[in-house]
Amino acid sequence: MQRNVNFLRMGVLGAAATAVLAATLPVSAALWPATPAPDTDAVNLAVYDTMPRVGAAQLPTDPFCDRPDVVAISLTEDYAEEITLSAMNDDGTRFDFWASDLSGTWTVTYTRADGSACVVGSGTGWSDGAAPADFLQQAGVAL
Repeated sequence: MQRNVNFLRMGVLGAAATAVLAATLPVSAALWPATPAPDTDAVNLAVYDTMPRVGAAQLPTDPFCDRPDVVAISLTEDYAEEITLSAMNDDGTRFDFWASDLSGTWTVTYTRADGSACVVGSGTGWSDGAAPADFLQQAGVAL
């Protein structure tokens, strides 16, 4: 995986890295018609829609964005995550909720109108039978 720093959730740094990474994700007012959970800031999709760099061209401080197949390979091979919920918007954008019963991890990706996919939230605590909508709200996205 090219940008492992953006997917680091387990290993040497464990939960501390998750907290630091989650704190660095840009959040504020949503442009997408979603309602955040109480006391949760909505994801500012403008940050992802205007990200000029994707893939190997990205800086370490950029949110992770790449071709959807690259993101999918990373999530399936590195975290054993599978898509459990997808939501397509009228403007051609899409949210996918990925989760792994094996590792207990979850990831929310946002596919922009230009086809690039970006990770907008991730964490741990997923278990089989959990409600994806609860985790989407944690990430600032409510369907």
